[in-house]
Amino acid sequence: MGQGTTGAILGVVRDQTGAVLPGTSMQVTHQETGRARTVVTDSGGRYRVPALELGTYTVQATLAGFRSVVRSGVVLTVGMEAEVNLDMQVGEVTESVTVTSEAGLVQTTSAQLSGLVGQQEIRDLPLNGRSYDALVFLQPGVALMNNIDRQVHTHILNGAGPKISVAGTSFDMTAFLLDGTDIHDHTNFGSGSAAGTNLGVDSILEFSVLTQNYDASHGRVAGGVINAVTRGGTNALHGGAFEFLRNSALDAREFFDREVPAFRRNQFGAFVGGPILRDRTFFFANYEGLRERKSSTHLSGTPDSDARRGIIPGISTAASPIPVAPNVRSYLDLYPLPNGRNFGDGTGEFIWAYLRPTTEDFGSVRIDHQFSEKHYLFGRFTIDQAERIGDRDFPEWTIPTESRSLFTTVEHKAILSPERLNILRVAFNRTNPFAGTGSSLANDDQLTFVPGRPWRLSFTTDPSQVGAPVSQLGHATVVPFRGTQNIFQVSDDFDWQKGRHALKMGFNLERIQNNNFTSLRMGEFVFTDLASFLRGQPNNFLAGPVFGGVTNIGLRTTMIGFYFQDDVRANDRLTLNFGLRWEFLRCPTEVHGYTARIDNPMTATAANTPTLGVCMFGRDFSHKQLGPRFGFAWKPMGGERSVIRGGFGIYHNQILGRMEYATGVSSAVGNLQVRDARTLALFPTLPLQQLQVTGLPTFAGFDPDTNIPTVYHWNLTTEHQLPFTMVLRLGYSGSHGLHLARNTDWNTVAPSFLPDGTPFFPAGAPRRNPQFIGLGYFRTDAKSNYNSLQLQLTKRVTEGLRFQSSFTWSKAMTESGPFQQPQSTGTPSQSLMDFNRTNDYSLADIHRGRVLTLNYTYAFPGKSLTGVAGAVLKGWEMSGILTTEDGLPFTVQENFNRSLDGGRTQKERPNLAPGFSNNPTSGTTAGCPGVRAGQKLGTPDLYFDPCAFQLQPAGFYGNLGRNTVIGAGLTTFNFSLVKNFRFTENHNLAFRSEFFNLFNQANFGLPIKEVFNPTGRSGNAGNIRELSSNARQIQFGLRYTF
Repeated sequence: MGQGTTGAILGVVRDQTGAVLPGTSMQVTHQETGRARTVVTDSGGRYRVPALELGTYTVQATLAGFRSVVRSGVVLTVGMEAEVNLDMQVGEVTESVTVTSEAGLVQTTSAQLSGLVGQQEIRDLPLNGRSYDALVFLQPGVALMNNIDRQVHTHILNGAGPKISVAGTSFDMTAFLLDGTDIHDHTNFGSGSAAGTNLGVDSILEFSVLTQNYDASHGRVAGGVINAVTRGGTNALHGGAFEFLRNSALDAREFFDREVPAFRRNQFGAFVGGPILRDRTFFFANYEGLRERKSSTHLSGTPDSDARRGIIPGISTAASPIPVAPNVRSYLDLYPLPNGRNFGDGTGEFIWAYLRPTTEDFGSVRIDHQFSEKHYLFGRFTIDQAERIGDRDFPEWTIPTESRSLFTTVEHKAILSPERLNILRVAFNRTNPFAGTGSSLANDDQLTFVPGRPWRLSFTTDPSQVGAPVSQLGHATVVPFRGTQNIFQVSDDFDWQKGRHALKMGFNLERIQNNNFTSLRMGEFVFTDLASFLRGQPNNFLAGPVFGGVTNIGLRTTMIGFYFQDDVRANDRLTLNFGLRWEFLRCPTEVHGYTARIDNPMTATAANTPTLGVCMFGRDFSHKQLGPRFGFAWKPMGGERSVIRGGFGIYHNQILGRMEYATGVSSAVGNLQVRDARTLALFPTLPLQQLQVTGLPTFAGFDPDTNIPTVYHWNLTTEHQLPFTMVLRLGYSGSHGLHLARNTDWNTVAPSFLPDGTPFFPAGAPRRNPQFIGLGYFRTDAKSNYNSLQLQLTKRVTEGLRFQSSFTWSKAMTESGPFQQPQSTGTPSQSLMDFNRTNDYSLADIHRGRVLTLNYTYAFPGKSLTGVAGAVLKGWEMSGILTTEDGLPFTVQENFNRSLDGGRTQKERPNLAPGFSNNPTSGTTAGCPGVRAGQKLGTPDLYFDPCAFQLQPAGFYGNLGRNTVIGAGLTTFNFSLVKNFRFTENHNLAFRSEFFNLFNQANFGLPIKEVFNPTGRSGNAGNIRELSSNARQIQFGLRYTF
């Protein structure tokens, strides 16, 4: 993945007249370890020292007939090319001129857009959970998908950890690197543990966020690259220990809490680094532990007391109730009675607090060794293990989740000559998430639908989602689940400084193994509404694999990328960047031959298709994966204070995430649905023989004409150094996506068309292929567009103050959601129309119109104070992070198949009522059947106006667009106050008080989006049940360093 773990120092050496000085000996020395590198300036007086480890450097220029020049205090950060130009005076070599100053604050040699999170930010800013990836969102162009319920972010089944969108790309297009190697879990689209965190802050030296137009040494993804570098030891023994404590006695009550839920957290650890052999061998080790017992308030929908007697408003009365089927009673009694609001449709709100215990342990060891002045070696081993008990909608069911991650890297750096060096890197990274079946207070042996299998009830015609108003009951449908991912990596980077040209070339090879065990669907009855449940009349049953089908899937694939990069210093003001990358992804294979594909869905039959053991992509498209990159950096006024940068590049996103769900394996070997009325009438017990006779298979796989997702990136940016060590960056950046994946159901009813082209579906029309229930196709024909204005103001530390403020104003549009979407974003993951993708062109699921962040650290003056005044007043520091951002969009939906198209997993959209906005979230509602007039909109009781939407005529799609309603925004301010007790120059004890969401802002998640069900308007449409952030929490900590 390129040389993203190092930096470079470069510049031009001149005499007092401005003439260049070729042949000057340039020595750069790493102050922390004493390691030195020497190069000689070329005929143009230019020098460049690449692949330097991060830290502080001294640069010395020596040439006969001139005084030596020493520049100290040059700080090198990850990916930085520090420009250090020196002027030499005539004199004796033994004489020297010493200058102490940092390199220029402006990046003057690259078109790359990136952000740096340095040591001070990592160490001092208030980090909720001490997860360093939270600092990624301080950079412009980066958006977090956190406007949904918090449980989604920390559930291993939905992709643990935050979901990060960079430059308008989907979160599955973001790479996570540790010391230059891939630690991305392709199943969970991230690197978070089961606890949803990335621990080990003290083992991270710094990290960068590459947002756009990075060079050809980086590949595999078409979005951003998060590149963390671990700490190494130095010649000075250093280390520390810490403990952070939280207690609910200090927390504020959340909006939905009746009382503050119990919360206990202990986070503790230690770290130490130093020399094994001075100037040659160094070590650094880190341990961190997390113990948490946290209760949270959960809101679910449950049948009220009248519904249990067959009385549902608008459907039945006390005089003429719905007859409640005897075989339903044992399931109905498992639902608790409402203890909150009544929704007026036979359901009410059930509020309860669940306990979620969490345990996590993290450890990391790094060894650095210098064999000679030309050969360096480092190795690092990292392990993380976490356990968390996840919740379901009701107290009786839980899901134990676990994760275990192993990350190892060995790197050898060879200095072949002053102009040439080579870096060889070998890595093995393993992630292993697990979700179990959990516990149940119900008697599953008596309630099960299929002998020996867990069970679930849900209420929707969409079996992939839980519909309102009744929450699902029973076990999760995809547990137990275990996904073991092994990535074997080899990469090589060769760097050659040749005159004006800084040449880089190399390759990256990854062998990827995904071994997944999943139960798939283990027994689930689906009801259209509460009334059909009371009658015991399901409309669908899902189970699989029932007949000995495959639950263990072992996918194998190999990816290799080659690149060439040439950074040309055209003159003192202009640098040009040229790059080319080519990547090859082998078609994934399955160890049992269980990859499947349907080439012609019209002629496919359950008996002869799909064909096993074939390439799931349908064809080889690797020859199309050429990715040219071009950029420039121009200093219009010369010097190092101003630069105009721009670039364009083509980036490819390899299809690696969640492939096990799109191989067709489950459908080929035992997954089925039952919609036969005679069989469904046997609820709740279905004999296996009856299932085998009446069940029809489903299929999910890739279109035979699959292409590689591709994104074009471009930017034009100006950056200027201001007084008081500040830098202002202003720029425009954009992207255009092609061949993006979208999830479709091919096997709907074949549409008919009105004269004006409007599609409709006659009642009772057959599916295109009646041999299957659904034929899910992953097509790669969608497009996207992104445009943004990005502004950033940064101040380097002077007089104790450092800050960074970023603002992004953007618009992201797309025709599809993320590939194999691992979490609920408020929009169905399938295209509404398989035959018309442009109908879904809308705001992207990851769209946030405006994002503003501010982070700062400030050390109060008073270091010179002594005595009592010094003990009380000196040593104080404060820091903070302010975040405010627009909400994510979502789609208002219907909870049944109003169009009669027979869609398998697609919720539909209604009509927009005449005269209404498609984003009706302000003002008050005029009211309509089921919605009381005068209610204020934009509140958690009624976020949007359900009266703005109407049922379209049966057989037609609604005219409402996708993602038209914007969810609630988010504003938080995290603050810390620190008192340092410095015993000696090298020993310090810091007492930290940290306040997360200091002003206790209630940030709401997405509302219930279903406005219609088969019986009419949903009573709880627009109601919000979750928060997207915690209430104010206070944390105290002690941190000792030496």
